[in-house]
Amino acid sequence: MGKVKQLDLLAEKATHEALREIYKICEWTLSGDLADELLESAPNSYNDAHSYLMKLVIGKLANKIK
Repeated sequence: MGKVKQLDLLAEKATHEALREIYKICEWTLSGDLADELLESAPNSYNDAHSYLMKLVIGKLANKIK
């Protein structure tokens, strides 16, 4: 197996683990007082807010390494 393919497999594993951690971090972030205030105003807000927060965090991470 070529080195690029091996790195790609490692990247897949790392991505899976990173997403799990980002999920947990966003869940923790949405448990604070500021998040409570944000979430009380919108229906179905927790799941939507969590998904949106994850996208924002991943985007900001991507921008940091450019």
